[in-house]
Amino acid sequence: MPHSRLFLSAFLMAGAVLGIARDASAQIPFQITAQTATSTQLVANGTNINLVANSVGQSLQLTLTVTYTGSGTASLSSAQLFGSSSFALTGSGSGSLGPGQATTYQVTYTPTSGTQTSASLSIPFTQTVGTAVSSGSITLSFTGLSSQFILGYAIQPQGNAIPLTSGGTLTFPPTAVGTTTTATLAIENTGSAAGTLSSFTVTGGAFQTTGLPLLPGTIGAGQTVQISVVYTPTAVQADSGTIQMVLSGQTITINLAGTGISSQLKFQFTSGTQTLPVNLNQVSLPNTSVGSTATVSVTAVNSGNTSATLNGISLTGSGFQLVTAPPFPQTLLPNGSISFTFAFTPPSAGNFTGYLALGGTTLTITAQGLGPLYQYSYTTGSVVNSVSPGGNLFFPTVQLGQTSATTFTITNMGTAPGTISGIYIGEANSPFAITGLPAFPQTLAPNQSVSFRVTFSPTTVASVTGTLHIDGTAFVLAGAGGAPPPFPSYSLSGPQGTLGPLQQPAIGLTLAAPYSLAVTGTLTLVAVPNGFAADPSIQFSTGGKTVAFSIPANTTAAVFANGSNSIELQTGSTSGTITLTPTFQTASGVALTPAASQNLQLVVPASVPLLVGAEVTSQTAAGITLAISGVTNTQNLSELDFTFTAAPGFGVTGGTASVSVSSVAAAFFESAAAQAFGGQFVATIPFSFTSSNKSVTSPSSAVTSVSITAKNAQGTSTPLVVSLP
Repeated sequence: MPHSRLFLSAFLMAGAVLGIARDASAQIPFQITAQTATSTQLVANGTNINLVANSVGQSLQLTLTVTYTGSGTASLSSAQLFGSSSFALTGSGSGSLGPGQATTYQVTYTPTSGTQTSASLSIPFTQTVGTAVSSGSITLSFTGLSSQFILGYAIQPQGNAIPLTSGGTLTFPPTAVGTTTTATLAIENTGSAAGTLSSFTVTGGAFQTTGLPLLPGTIGAGQTVQISVVYTPTAVQADSGTIQMVLSGQTITINLAGTGISSQLKFQFTSGTQTLPVNLNQVSLPNTSVGSTATVSVTAVNSGNTSATLNGISLTGSGFQLVTAPPFPQTLLPNGSISFTFAFTPPSAGNFTGYLALGGTTLTITAQGLGPLYQYSYTTGSVVNSVSPGGNLFFPTVQLGQTSATTFTITNMGTAPGTISGIYIGEANSPFAITGLPAFPQTLAPNQSVSFRVTFSPTTVASVTGTLHIDGTAFVLAGAGGAPPPFPSYSLSGPQGTLGPLQQPAIGLTLAAPYSLAVTGTLTLVAVPNGFAADPSIQFSTGGKTVAFSIPANTTAAVFANGSNSIELQTGSTSGTITLTPTFQTASGVALTPAASQNLQLVVPASVPLLVGAEVTSQTAAGITLAISGVTNTQNLSELDFTFTAAPGFGVTGGTASVSVSSVAAAFFESAAAQAFGGQFVATIPFSFTSSNKSVTSPSSAVTSVSITAKNAQGTSTPLVVSLP
């Protein structure tokens, strides 16, 4: 406790139990009703609701009724409550609601301290109206408030402030018979809401009160009421009494103790070679470092005119302990003395108070432990939240692509400088990050602070945690990623109209507007043939039926695996349709593809055969064998026609030939072996020649060229003329 405290008396009017602050939020198809035991109100989505409990440990229950006001069906997902553990959510609600149907949730606030706390409630939903599906979230935030009282007293004049708890004792110093000692009792509301002092009663004939205000009355948050308690001993004896008060419905009892005296003890305190002065039964010890011990020698001298009977020594207070003491009881004649020693070992940095009682005299001993003592806090908007080692730092739900930040502050509340060697996030690839770190090692003098920023940039739509390390102290970081911003429409660019076989058109993809997040995606190709099977060579120029692309943040054009804004595909050798469909996601894998995705459809129409080439694979004096290669993208072929031309001096009788290949072609294109070739074919056909001139020994040599055409259901190909050897 500090050496002194200023007490301010004030009474305020009581505050409301339920307070609501509205926030600008998107419209949702629900009506939300908030009800406590004393009030019922309609609230908007995004509202902040103040819950004011009567006192610490007493619960306040809020019932939320969610009524579906739409015309379709609403499906509610599991509700999630984030924030202070003083808030609890009960009642899971109904999963599906029709028009006018409702479900309820209960939020119970049970404060464990008077500090203002907060929490947020999120209820994701999906609404289906006809074939339209939309989604959103019901979000509410809560601020918890409660009164909390601390008691303390000071012995006048100018005594130190001494804390009190229910069941504790307000001890008056030994007081000479016939005189008075006054204690000022302070009732301080350290909570975040007003509280009520309903009654205040004192018992014990030697004790009475002055300055008692009109009761009942309200003590506002941060305000203090002071009441004087006067001790007037009438005999050399121990006097006792009680104070009983009712604060915010809780009964608090304080014991009163005093002793009337007539003899007088004087004390001498020595620490090492230093004599410590005693003023008004108060003595201050030299400052002692945490981890060290100061030993004090005490001599008590009876300076009165009568003998003093001493029954024992009492030493109380954190860090104080008797070391040596004489046997008791002891009788001190006038000017007689006894000696003893005690030790002070500070358990931590800060101010400490002990009480030494001997022979009806109580001395107040003050001491200070030297050492650092760190206090930690972080901001939520304009609210500063205290956090203990191992505690939680809560971030509000953050939309993907956005960042939330808090300022974390370390303050040395101790009495000696302290050194901080390092601050870091414990997990790799964490959505939490630190900025604005000081140089290390960082030394903080008493009452000096250092601050830095902790940011939260979610990469997934989920609740996540991390760990903030400050030397050997750890704090839990907690946040949740919200749904990414709506994805813009997009378009696929490619060739217009119909395509022929064996082409390589370029395809591009463009967003209608820049998107704030980096996007990755896959463009998928699906070929549907008119014939038996699609040509397997219908694929992207990079190989395969899929190709990856990326769209950098705040741009519109897709960048494909080849580093270009377009990707080529091969139309192959079969007719049919080629459909291109993209999918999208964030770099962390959150799906962005719209429910009604767009695609690009390319048409390769059925066409007449295309003859690519022909060659003589064998030749004899009486004949040749031709191998004709070509493409029929319908995967059917009905006829091959040949017209032969003779060398000068020769004539050709029956120089044309038609070969029906329908059944052979059908068998080929329907076979498994043909699947790898699409609409391509090679036809091998032998021909034989005879000559009416017996002197011509090699009739095949007299044929110089052949013109070839192919037919299918679509018509006849362009002639292919081949010279013969």
